[in-house]
Amino acid sequence: MTEPLPGDEGRPFLPENWRDFSREAGEGSFPVALDCRHYIGDRPCRFARTCEGCPEYSPQGFRILVLKTGALGDVLRTTILLGGIRRAYPHSHITWITAPGAVPLVPSSQVDRIWTLSAPTLFRLHAERFDLVLSLDKEPEVAALAMVANAPDKRGMGLDGRGAVYPFNPEMAYYYRLGLDNPEKFHGNTRTYPDLLARAVRLPYDPAIDDYHLDISPRDLETARRLLAGQGLSPDLPLVGLNTGAGGVFVNKDWTVLGYLELIRELEKAKIPVLLLGGDRESTRNAEIARRITSPYVKEAGPNLSLGVFSALVSLCSVVVTGDTLGMHVALATGRPVVAIFGSTQPHEIELFGRGEKIVTPLSCAPCYRRACDIHPSCMEVIDARQVYEAVVRQLKAAPLPKRERTSP
Repeated sequence: MTEPLPGDEGRPFLPENWRDFSREAGEGSFPVALDCRHYIGDRPCRFARTCEGCPEYSPQGFRILVLKTGALGDVLRTTILLGGIRRAYPHSHITWITAPGAVPLVPSSQVDRIWTLSAPTLFRLHAERFDLVLSLDKEPEVAALAMVANAPDKRGMGLDGRGAVYPFNPEMAYYYRLGLDNPEKFHGNTRTYPDLLARAVRLPYDPAIDDYHLDISPRDLETARRLLAGQGLSPDLPLVGLNTGAGGVFVNKDWTVLGYLELIRELEKAKIPVLLLGGDRESTRNAEIARRITSPYVKEAGPNLSLGVFSALVSLCSVVVTGDTLGMHVALATGRPVVAIFGSTQPHEIELFGRGEKIVTPLSCAPCYRRACDIHPSCMEVIDARQVYEAVVRQLKAAPLPKRERTSP
């Protein structure tokens, strides 16, 4: 508690971190809660109340900074730490720094502030203080932000004076090793990414209660429903989403066009509608698939979809077939069963939470994380479409109705 200002004798003390600047200037009492998580400073907060007596007052408590900007799918799957953060630090204030394109994947319902990588962010890091920094990227530029941040406890990745990335804490050493030791990553490790990451930064993790967090706005959900209706599709009937592409960093993360065509023919025989999903990267693939198979059961979601609308469409599918990519993580985050196809990447690291199954290439050279491959048939070319179809049918039989309650205000 603060000491009373001269002339304030008899008034209740203000809570710690509150200030009464107007009274200090001799202009009457106007106490301000500088530590409230809703405080903005240049305008009233969203509750439009004065601080004194406000029932919405919520002190920030333990201040945590999360640094995670990497690939979109990695940003989304890192949200699984939020449950453990809230259990370990129930009265906490979370700031998350990410890339501009990943902002829709960080849930504002769970995170107090979402900042993007920018010069203003760097300026604020120099001024603000945190209790804990979780630095979760191995890129030097992001690790450098952890060095700038003011905090007594830093976990994850830092950057030394030579520009070398290194682990802050001993628990991070094994996670760090997996990025440098291919035999251990490919064949030694059997732990999932959430388990690996939570242990690395000393946070609790329980796959029975911890899950992804993704906000879908009512507007995006309504747009997705209109898109489906315009294609003659109903989210209340079985609908298989095919997320046909994958990121371009590693080769053979996406299943082949021929594989998807064979799968679609099997689904068409069973009269199961199909929705071709993806972003700009998948538009050419989806157009080729639609051109090569004319069927009333095959529809395209269309290009140029926002991440929010894409996520909403995924949430309205009964089952999603996908490679190891963002679409898989979105499906899991929205509660949709997946049939996840793995070629060059490590299937053990993916936690499905009992929602779906993995189809893993039988080739012994996988996983490899190669950026190019001259092996034919490749690890994805040997994936049997009939095997994928049978997995889809199993998941359709077990699939609950699409979750419509996971929306943000």
